[in-house]
Amino acid sequence: MQKLAWKKRKLDEEGEMGVGTLLIFIAMILVAAVAAGVLVQTAYKLQSQAEQTGNEALQEVATGLKVVAAWANVSDSVITTLHIKVALQAGSPQVNLVNLTIEINNGDYELTLDHADAGDADGTDQFTAVQLRDTYPYNDWTANTDVQGITSGDIVQIDIAIDSLSNDMSLVTQQSMSVLLMPKHGVPTYFSFVTPSVLPSDVVVLK
Repeated sequence: MQKLAWKKRKLDEEGEMGVGTLLIFIAMILVAAVAAGVLVQTAYKLQSQAEQTGNEALQEVATGLKVVAAWANVSDSVITTLHIKVALQAGSPQVNLVNLTIEINNGDYELTLDHADAGDADGTDQFTAVQLRDTYPYNDWTANTDVQGITSGDIVQIDIAIDSLSNDMSLVTQQSMSVLLMPKHGVPTYFSFVTPSVLPSDVVVLK
């Protein structure tokens, strides 16, 4: 009888140990599943953040304008209006010219200009833009629009009446001027020139 009772007690203890081990095993599986879920979620967030950062970095590096040509109107031996023909750099996404900022410096004054449709209250220190060539996808501009986009293949003429700014920046012979085109995102474009020693009566080519 004692031998049978001892065997029964031993079997009960082994059964209790088996149930405890099973519970511990199930708990380990649950913990591993939760940890795996956290790791997958974290990896997904990191991947999304890395993709967003990469797209923003690519936009900052690739976006930009290039100066195709530049000329100016001359009146009484004084340059009064600049005309700058621009296009997108290779690989650049669309640029909204309403958000473009232009800095000009003639050695005496430096001014920052915004687009005429950007909402400048006093209406000074502005530039305007005209479509010269609009390729697909077409970006037909209308008056007072918030988007004046330039896409690959488009050519736009930027006009600056330098004699009508808050500081008269008209140019005469042998005078230098620098122009910095700064899109909202991307690389600024620097352009400079020196006026010739003799100015024609109507138009002078600067680039």
